[in-house]
Amino acid sequence: MDSRPIGIFDSGIGGLSAVRALRQLLPGESLIYLGDTARMPYGDRSAEEIDRMTGELTTRLLRQNVKALIAACGSISCNAGKTLSSLPVPCYDVVTAAAEAAARSSKTGKIGLAATEATVKSGRFAGEIEKRTGQAVTAVPCPRLAPMVESGMVPDDPALAAAVAEYCKPFLRDGVDTVVLGCTHYPLAATAFAAVLGEGVTLIDCAAEAAKAAAEALKEAHLLAGGTAPAAPRYYFTALPPQPARLLARRLLGEDFTPQLAKPGDKG
Repeated sequence: MDSRPIGIFDSGIGGLSAVRALRQLLPGESLIYLGDTARMPYGDRSAEEIDRMTGELTTRLLRQNVKALIAACGSISCNAGKTLSSLPVPCYDVVTAAAEAAARSSKTGKIGLAATEATVKSGRFAGEIEKRTGQAVTAVPCPRLAPMVESGMVPDDPALAAAVAEYCKPFLRDGVDTVVLGCTHYPLAATAFAAVLGEGVTLIDCAAEAAKAAAEALKEAHLLAGGTAPAAPRYYFTALPPQPARLLARRLLGEDFTPQLAKPGDKG
C-alpha cells in the first residue's frame, strides 16, 4: 500500500476530466491537480517549449511527494517525451490507451483525431492509432477549442458549436466511425461533437482512457492506498481560472471546486 498522492497536470482545466474519471475508479486515492492556466494554450507552442514547461510542472508535483503522475494533456503527451521518460515515478499519458480504445471501437478502421496543432504536428497520436488499424487517420487541428472551453463556454454556446461543426467537416467527408478527442479539454464539448457527427460515430475520451490505464497499472504495481482515508483533492493553477471556467469545473466534478494559486517555487 502507498498513501502518497497521484499528481495530474494539464495546460488548464481540461485535465479535470481525468480527475473525474480517477475519482470514480479509485475513490480511495488522494489527488493533486496542477493546471498551467497562466501559459495556456500549449497547442500553438513548439515541442521544445512544451517539454521545458512540462519539466517545470512535474518538478512542482514531485516536490509534493507524488507516487505517480498523469500527463492529462495531448500536447504534453505528444511533445514532452524527453521529460516524461526521465521522471523518477511512473507517468501515464493520454495517447496509448486512447489509441487502443479507438482501434477496438472502430468497425471500419476509419478513425478521426481531433487535437491541438502541436499534437497533430507531432504525428505521435495518429501514428499510434495507425499502428493498430493499418489505415491513415483523419487528423484535424482544432486550435480554437481549448481556449473556448478554458473560458467556460458550454457545448451549446453558438460560437463553440460553430467551431466544432467546422472542425468535424473532414470527419464527415472521410466517413470515420470513431473520433478520438485527443485534447482533454474536448470531452467538455463532447455533446457538441456528438450533435454534429451523429449516433453512428463513437467518441473516445482520451482523459478517461488514460485514467483507466493508470488505475490498472497502479493496481498491478501495488501502489494503491488501500484502506486509508484519502485527503480531499487539491487543485492548483498557475493563474486562477475565470469564474465561468470554475462553474464548468464544478459541473464536471459534481462537487465543490476551490482552485488555489500555485506560486513559483512553492510546494503547494
